[in-house]
Amino acid sequence: MSRKNLKGVEIDSSIPNTVVVDIYGLSEPLRIIGIYWPASQQRNLMDLSNFVINNTLIAGDFNAAAMDWGSPTDDNRSFLLKEWIEENDLLYVKNTFNSSRRSKRNIDHLFTNIRNVKGETIAFGTSDHWPIIYTSNTISYHTHSSFPHTSWKEYEVLLCLLQDFWFDLQKSITLDDWYKLYIRFLGAAKNRVTTWKNKEKFRPALPEFIRNKLKELRKVRNNYYRKRRYDIDNEAERILLRTLNREVQADIANYRSKRWSNFFEKIQESKTKNDVNFWSHLGKLYKQKSLPFAKLKVNNKIISDKEIIAQELYKYYTDQFQPPYIDRNDPHDSEIENEFQDILKSFSNSMEIEQTNIKEICYAIKSLKPKKSAGYDSISNFMLKLLPPGYLQCLWNCFNLWLKECRFPHDWKVAKVISLNKLKTGIPSSDQTRPISLLATHSKIFEKLLLVRIRNWAELNSIIPVEQSGFRPNCSIPTRVLSIYQEIQNNLVANVPTLSIYVDYQKAYDKVWHAALIVKLN
Repeated sequence: MSRKNLKGVEIDSSIPNTVVVDIYGLSEPLRIIGIYWPASQQRNLMDLSNFVINNTLIAGDFNAAAMDWGSPTDDNRSFLLKEWIEENDLLYVKNTFNSSRRSKRNIDHLFTNIRNVKGETIAFGTSDHWPIIYTSNTISYHTHSSFPHTSWKEYEVLLCLLQDFWFDLQKSITLDDWYKLYIRFLGAAKNRVTTWKNKEKFRPALPEFIRNKLKELRKVRNNYYRKRRYDIDNEAERILLRTLNREVQADIANYRSKRWSNFFEKIQESKTKNDVNFWSHLGKLYKQKSLPFAKLKVNNKIISDKEIIAQELYKYYTDQFQPPYIDRNDPHDSEIENEFQDILKSFSNSMEIEQTNIKEICYAIKSLKPKKSAGYDSISNFMLKLLPPGYLQCLWNCFNLWLKECRFPHDWKVAKVISLNKLKTGIPSSDQTRPISLLATHSKIFEKLLLVRIRNWAELNSIIPVEQSGFRPNCSIPTRVLSIYQEIQNNLVANVPTLSIYVDYQKAYDKVWHAALIVKLN
């Protein structure tokens, strides 16, 4: 890539002699499929259809000749290609003259669903194929873009100046109405102190001195091949080209080595501070990205319309999050319900929920990650960390009311859902997507307060067994693995067989009948 912010992600493909790469950083995402199709190879073109999405370029050596494509004759492979590109709504991009240097056949082709693409064959190079340059005005590359710049000092001052107003307003209206106005105010205040500035969007991947050497290297290389083409003595250029090439390769290797050394030094420094910083740096090496998808497979059909895709995902998620159906006339279901109610009665079930305090709210806000990305309500974690004490007093009143009424505000039940692709290749179906919900930031604080109370209640009633390690503070899965390992070792010493049962519930939080599961585990 010529610039650092142009990133390529290789898509896994089991098709021989085929490479699929997604390019990000342009005005629109671009998919490039590179193909080499030897004359002796049999290929099923339908295998490529699953990889064709919007803005796809399919280029390579197809060894297919057609008179329409600039060759003197037609062959059978060209008929197969013409039929396939018509089925996939692709266009053939014609170049200026034949790409083969050994014959008059034009066997290097480009097929795409991008409009206004032009090809130009260049009579240059030492390969047995002439290189082809393709250009398009449809997809552009922006070197500058507008970015929001928020003055957080001004935002904090604005909140401090108006905190008395909001404190007095809460006394004259209901807490629910106050909260709605307060949320709108925070978003408006942030927009008021935000300005949009033009900044350099892309940064070069290499330092300036290496880029200058690369420019000089290109000049020498072009001069060398130009003289070689016309049989002019170019021994001096050949020696200079070899020397410059070695120097540039050494400089790039040293630069990359230095960058890696600095990165590992940061990891080592973060490890000495705390484990969280250590893993935040190290996690960048192993973080897997979810591939975007522009098509969805529904009942063996492929849909590409965004509105239809959204409707299909809505139907699927709505059905997935439905509570399990319970038949009261079924004796088994009735027995489960009765046993579940008996289990609930055996616990201490006080309807009074402990009230919160400002100190607990402050601790919950501090525990949030200082992210500046906002949810659907335009409020981010970072904005809450800048709240003056007067607003915390008002939130304390709201939270205590909702705890007393055992009520979760209706606005918090709305979320913005983003669907992620589970597949590494191909077109996903609805069950091969993972929904991520962007929740209201204040609801996360309220959930933290509830979690403390639910956890204390569960510990008081001895609901959580000591063997459970997941979803518990100061417990980890490696601890449980070590205990299982020790149990197996003890049984081996005593010559006693070890029975182990592993159970995995599909969509356990969405589809499993929780009451029945609790009864069985009890």
